Amino acid sequence: MMPPHCAETSLDRNGIPRCCVIEAGHEGDHMDHQARTWEPPSTVLARLQETWGRTHRIIWTGRMWIATAHRDDVHWSTEVEPTPAQLEASLQKHSRPPDRPRARSASSAPSTPSASSTHSAYRVLDVTDTGGAP
Repeated sequence: MMPPHCAETSLDRNGIPRCCVIEAGHEGDHMDHQARTWEPPSTVLARLQETWGRTHRIIWTGRMWIATAHRDDVHWSTEVEPTPAQLEASLQKHSRPPDRPRARSASSAPSTPSASSTHSAYRVLDVTDTGGAP
């Protein structure tokens, strides 16, 4: 008779479920029937909360990883992904602060803005306001 398997499941990067085939009660990473491993959700959750906990609430539903921004005024308030790596990639893509242009002093600013400088300023403001390209 075979010993019982670990009951831990996870989704791969394509959202396909996989089950751990190691004996129940094992320590360390889980492994599926194709020898692909993944960290225990508790380990991943602690790492994600350490990295993103100041700006987002991170949860593991048992199937999906979710990050919800603490602030209401952010462009991307919620990220939902099947793997922690995809969640982190989405957070890095949508949640990092945009680059801010340097403030120019009044003496160095042109007295009459040209059409191109007005357009550039609009694009910078648009990127800054929305957190993404226009």
